[in-house]
Amino acid sequence: MENTIYSINGPVVKAAKTKDFSMLEMVFVGNRRLIGEVIGVSDDFTTIQVYENTAGLKVGEPIFGSGAPVCATLGPGIISNIFDGIERPLRDMVKENGAFVAEGSRLSALDEERVFDVDVTVKVGDELSAGAVYCTTPETPLITHKCMVPPDLNGTVTFAAENGKYRVNDVIIKLRTANGEEKELTMVQRWAIKKARPCAGRLPSTRPLITGQRIIDTIIPIAKGGAAAIPGGFGT
Repeated sequence: MENTIYSINGPVVKAAKTKDFSMLEMVFVGNRRLIGEVIGVSDDFTTIQVYENTAGLKVGEPIFGSGAPVCATLGPGIISNIFDGIERPLRDMVKENGAFVAEGSRLSALDEERVFDVDVTVKVGDELSAGAVYCTTPETPLITHKCMVPPDLNGTVTFAAENGKYRVNDVIIKLRTANGEEKELTMVQRWAIKKARPCAGRLPSTRPLITGQRIIDTIIPIAKGGAAAIPGGFGT
């Protein structure tokens, strides 16, 4: 049975009498396949928050599940880019659609054709655990991007590429896990945005980040290495 839109209230869409979606699942809403996230599940309704403009959306249009949560794509090239709120690269969107964001636009967050100089730091036979660095590449002239084994993976290196030039989706190493399964690792990871990245420990923030803006440095000082948010219109 096809899942369809039952009601629309601004960015909130409901589907009735469906058990096909899970909490926090990424879904595609309507004929334009707008990106949304399941924020409520009950016996009667599934509630979805749509992260794009819902103008023109109609009751009865289909809703498609993805079977996965909303994820961020992590890898080389992310620092040198500018994204909207759902990690669509704005510069590429301008080239494709002009100055206005087109609903339902699907672009890779990372430049999949860009070539990086990669230094592979492991060799065949090495035992790697979660968080181990297996290659590095210059992200910017000042920042080196380190590619690490995902948090839920351990194994023995069965293949390691030579140092050289690679794209983000090229296989850099292969790991054989304890159960004999072989995993291919590229320079890209996809991570659920509402799942915290694990860490061995957190260093205390002790140095201020001097922005030169008196209103920030005086009223809302920011720690170097910390995080800050400046509220604004959604997607800006």
